[in-house]
Amino acid sequence: MSLIALMRNPLTNATVSLVLLRRPQARFLATFALLAAILAPVCSGQDWTRFRGPDATGVSADDSRLPIQWNQQDNTQWSVDVPGQGWGSPIVVGKRVFLSTVITDEENTPPQKGLYLGQGVRDPGKGVHHWMVYCFDIDSGKQLWKHEAHTGRPTVPRHPKSSYAAETPTTDGQRLYVLFGDLGLYCYSLEGELLWQQDIAPKKTNLDYGAAASPVICDGQVIVVYDNLESSWIAAFDTETGQERWRTKRDETHSWATPFVWKHDQRTEIVVPGRVENRSYSPQGELLWHFKGRMSVLVIPSPFAAHGMCYVASGYVGDFHRPTFAILPGGSGDIAPSGEFAENEFIQWYQPKASPYNTTQIVYGDNLYTIYDQGIITCHHAKTGEEVYGKRRISPRGSFTASPWAYNGYLFCLSEDGLTYVIKAGDEYELVHTNPLEELCIATPSVSDGKLLVRTLTKLYCISGNDPVKSTGTKLTSQDLIDACIQGNLKLATACLEADVDVNSREPQGSTVLHVAAFFGHQEIVELLIQQQADRTALNQNQQTALQVVSQPWNQQLEQTYTRLANILSLELDMERLQKSREEIAAILGKAQQ
Repeated sequence: MSLIALMRNPLTNATVSLVLLRRPQARFLATFALLAAILAPVCSGQDWTRFRGPDATGVSADDSRLPIQWNQQDNTQWSVDVPGQGWGSPIVVGKRVFLSTVITDEENTPPQKGLYLGQGVRDPGKGVHHWMVYCFDIDSGKQLWKHEAHTGRPTVPRHPKSSYAAETPTTDGQRLYVLFGDLGLYCYSLEGELLWQQDIAPKKTNLDYGAAASPVICDGQVIVVYDNLESSWIAAFDTETGQERWRTKRDETHSWATPFVWKHDQRTEIVVPGRVENRSYSPQGELLWHFKGRMSVLVIPSPFAAHGMCYVASGYVGDFHRPTFAILPGGSGDIAPSGEFAENEFIQWYQPKASPYNTTQIVYGDNLYTIYDQGIITCHHAKTGEEVYGKRRISPRGSFTASPWAYNGYLFCLSEDGLTYVIKAGDEYELVHTNPLEELCIATPSVSDGKLLVRTLTKLYCISGNDPVKSTGTKLTSQDLIDACIQGNLKLATACLEADVDVNSREPQGSTVLHVAAFFGHQEIVELLIQQQADRTALNQNQQTALQVVSQPWNQQLEQTYTRLANILSLELDMERLQKSREEIAAILGKAQQ
């Protein structure tokens, strides 16, 4: 006799027919093993299943198909419009790409680039909102399905830089879990069927930033952290039923970090940073260890592990103390060092001023790289915390919210302008490419099966391959001249000017190419631009000339170069205006540190 079972493979959506033979027993057991394999989670090593990838590091396996250079046309396999607004990353299971967004019936003011430093709090968004989940085919960009999770008017305000869909979904390969932190947790089949939902009561958050911590999976549970000004908590929901398994209160108000499931030889734990304390919980919600880390006022970077350590950081730009900790496994109770804050049995190393504000750091090889919000990179040894190289400016005026990622020996840093800065990994800083998409970018990109997925304000791009970005005979553009001024590529800058590219071209935030070349200290290019009649009196978005940019105090590491540049640029120098600019900058920096 035989028993025929029809099953649906959640990855391919194909119906699978299984014949379970009762005799002989060995054949039955073999077939049963096949059945169990099909029922098991279908995530592969290529899948990008959560914020910053399956292991939360942002590092992808090397793949020759992954791109190093691109733009809106070159090496872009497809792009699709994504309506509404959302800062969550796309995630990937097999051939399916998932992301969330919120669409409004009325026009709302779009987010602005750069730091707000507390100002700009708004009322709830205008009009009826639609909280949506989308699924696309990774090979073609075709929309496979969409689902409206909720329709209504927001009950909580939204900060100008935030979104009602700030969280990244997650998956265990069998189901999709989508969190709208001020609304609810929604579970779908991979084919788009709503399986269960858990409502979340919205709470007041600091400066109306809203919720932002993404969900994670741990031992058959969806872990959700919701820190707010009223009643903060961490909770676990059963992946199959949505039933709440446990909930633990948190004495926190100012944290938006995604929790990290740290699996090591001793146990599995859930690490959650906070302004008051950094904490680790067991999969059952019990507190394992904690310590007051003197974190910054706002805690946003997410923990991750490398080299047997868990890295925890926070770096609000207005704080003097912006720490990074490398924590060893096995801690219990209060693991804070006694007396002077330093390393101890469970804190391998500690750097008091090595953390970014919004982005999460990345360990690639033996180095820990930090991308600061205002376009600066630093590098420390991941195992010791010792500085490898100090602050290097990668962007003349860029602002960075998306976290960096890495593969094939390169780091990739995406600015809010849509420019990806490609940096060669290693002990020496080397910027090798800039790749423009020319639209606001806040979401952290994802990598899967030789493809890079980048979400902009209105689109989702799939980028793959390493075809030349510019074929022979292609006309040079202002972006090429901007790239040359960033990289110090005199040959390319000369070619651009010979091709009649505007010598006063501006980068997306408003700086002219002369501002850019001066900012990065490329003296030969500055001289070339001036010889070609670049406007030395042109103002950037901060109403500064190129000379005033040269004089800024945070450029002191290139003081000698800038002194030479000042001599080149000083033909029309207004000393009174320059001094006033210096005083204003000093006042702003002093206020930010208070």
